[in-house]
Amino acid sequence: MPTRTALLEEVIPLTLDGYAYSGRVVHQPDARIAPIVFVGGAFQYQNAWGRLEQGCLEAASVITVDLPGWGGADRLPARFGFDFLAEALDQLVAKVAPCPVNVFGASYGSAVAYQWAREHPERAGRIALFGTMSHLTPAARARVRRTLELADQERHEEFVQCVLEGMMCTSPRVTVSRRATVSRCLARALRDMSADDLTKYRDNSLRLLANSALPAGPPVRVPVLVATGEHDPLSTPALSRAAAARCADARFTTFKEADHLLHLECPAAVVDLLTRFFSGDSLDGLDYCHPVEYLRRPARGSVPAPRPPKET
Repeated sequence: MPTRTALLEEVIPLTLDGYAYSGRVVHQPDARIAPIVFVGGAFQYQNAWGRLEQGCLEAASVITVDLPGWGGADRLPARFGFDFLAEALDQLVAKVAPCPVNVFGASYGSAVAYQWAREHPERAGRIALFGTMSHLTPAARARVRRTLELADQERHEEFVQCVLEGMMCTSPRVTVSRRATVSRCLARALRDMSADDLTKYRDNSLRLLANSALPAGPPVRVPVLVATGEHDPLSTPALSRAAAARCADARFTTFKEADHLLHLECPAAVVDLLTRFFSGDSLDGLDYCHPVEYLRRPARGSVPAPRPPKET
């Protein structure tokens, strides 16, 4: 359901290289921290952040976006990379927000937020990347390709199940908060996808397959928080921690009893962790996540740490 708020809301139409998209700002006049920019995943719309937006609005103005290829924005062909999306995000930030801003990138959107923070450190305050990964594993690549095949063949129910199984932990031996409810909600949203939605899903998936690892080059220098669910089958804890290790000043944790769909399974915990981090408060002793690790990228010439076991 669209977020409802009594605060001042603006929608900002934008265009980059002929591709129309839009941003949305909900102003909090009594903000105690810098604005928070939400960059969502493959099925996330700018006006559908629900409890996460409402919770963060208690502390800050919130900026959401339908980047090219998302939601109500124009389709973006797969030949455009994450650098184009980062440029589109920067155009929005430069237009509507004082700097620096805090950015929350979720799932697919975490790649955009990471790229943007590398390219525009002067605009970035703190960056939170949830459901991110250092690279797409062969198994994940195969599943993405399978969803595309099923969508092209109009095997809609199999498409829905394939997407669900790739994002949710289905093991009966572990507990995932609100699993049944979240599964029903996501399945309904997938079944309701329009032909335009499926086309955008295909473009975004092909873009992901073509850019399946974090870009090489200088690390993100601003403070970064990386988190995922302890049972996430897609952006696993090992892959997310490896992404955190690519940053110069990172913190890493996993949410208890959660998988990839953190914003639906434990929204109050996500809001609490985000606002603590963006405020510069302590992240110690939180009961909803495992102890936060503080990672520092080794200086040049130091001996690297052993690599984690290879995932498939």
